[in-house]
Amino acid sequence: MNNNRVRGLALLHNAALLLTVIACFWIIHYVWESSGRELISLPWSYALAAVLGVFLASFGSTGSYGSFVHSVGLRRLGGSVIKANFQVALIAFLVFAFYFATKDKATSRLFLAAFIGACWPVLVFANFSFPVLFQRFSSPSSSDRKSVIIGDGGALDSLSQWLDRHTAQGFSFAGVFSTSRCVPKKLSLPDLGHYSLLDEYLENNEIHQVVVVPDEHIDNWIPLVAENSNRHGCRVLIYNSLSSLFDSRLVFVEESGRQFFRLQNEPLESPFNRMVKRVFDIALSIPALLFVLPPAMFFVWLFQLLQSSGPLFFRQERVGLAGRKFVIWKFRSMGHDISGKRNEAAQATRADTRIFPAGRFMRRFSIDEIPQFLNVLKGEMSLVGPRPYLARHDYLFQRDYKAYRVRQFVKPGVTGPAQCRGLRGEFTDPELVRRRIEMDFDYVGNWTVWTDCEIVLRTVVQVIFPPRSAY
Repeated sequence: MNNNRVRGLALLHNAALLLTVIACFWIIHYVWESSGRELISLPWSYALAAVLGVFLASFGSTGSYGSFVHSVGLRRLGGSVIKANFQVALIAFLVFAFYFATKDKATSRLFLAAFIGACWPVLVFANFSFPVLFQRFSSPSSSDRKSVIIGDGGALDSLSQWLDRHTAQGFSFAGVFSTSRCVPKKLSLPDLGHYSLLDEYLENNEIHQVVVVPDEHIDNWIPLVAENSNRHGCRVLIYNSLSSLFDSRLVFVEESGRQFFRLQNEPLESPFNRMVKRVFDIALSIPALLFVLPPAMFFVWLFQLLQSSGPLFFRQERVGLAGRKFVIWKFRSMGHDISGKRNEAAQATRADTRIFPAGRFMRRFSIDEIPQFLNVLKGEMSLVGPRPYLARHDYLFQRDYKAYRVRQFVKPGVTGPAQCRGLRGEFTDPELVRRRIEMDFDYVGNWTVWTDCEIVLRTVVQVIFPPRSAY
């Protein structure tokens, strides 16, 4: 069983193979025509038959892609040859099946043979090189994936070979926290001291994940390690079966060929899923920026000119993906504070005197949120995701709700799972805040593109028929 990242790489690999076969077909077709040889009939049909062959060959390959992507040298070359043999066999079967089924005498069988023959070395090369290319361009930099390890010294020694392979995948290890007096002998990593110092260390260092190696006393220290890691937005990888110690279901993953459990499922860790989500964002945000934003700017400017002169846009710093701060764009719906002394972090209330009349209308029907499509296009936000909060509010939520920063594993959204269900506006009820955060957690762990479509449709209904909390 592979993790979301490996499955995503497998899907990208298969999609790239489809494009490679199409490109190969049309290159051979162009060379064939240029040589003045007999033209072929129904070229697109044969191209689609070849693509179907590669598509069928990809079924069932995702499950074994983890071991293939981690193989190197002759082992990967052998695997690439085996894959290419199967893919070319299916291409040949479908192409000639179509040829004989349609009784297409206008197409040269020599051309079909030349195309199928050319596919073999191309697919061998593609299968061999794509894993390297996709890992290189989809993997975060080593500084973004810095890790620390926690465990008993003797147990940590068993991970020495895995650490070498894992480092080759782009991870770097800051050091080791010990849960006992036993010091690891095979690891050449800095000793960071006792695990009780983890909270302070994570506070002062940018760490991507915490790798836990259980020992016989794990039930004494793992709860504190998990709590500290979640509070600081670090992913937790657990090197063993520890389901009995946790209330939530642990997620089984593979990292560099070793098996772990993680406290949170992350579909958007998959490069393929991230690509689908990004395409979805761009496909909806560009039309909005071209056809909705310009007229909205004109009418908002006109109402501001009549009721509350000042800048058209309101910009404010918010907390986004992985706790990074960015500037969010909105239409200004409050009176312009010339003095700059107003507390912009204060939440808007139902009878807030800062909001001018047209601004109240804009806020009720979410017109003030339209400029955030600029943040989506820039990649700072997504169309759908947990709503970004001010750093001050973020700190309060982090203090009051354990694992709050799990919601920052994905980009913040213009709309979110809570907002599309009417849970928006002022934080007046702690129970409603808890429900918002739980919905965000559920979104992070169970994302699908259909979930985004559902949330967008629900949001449209919320915009047309806004809830009472919209002010």
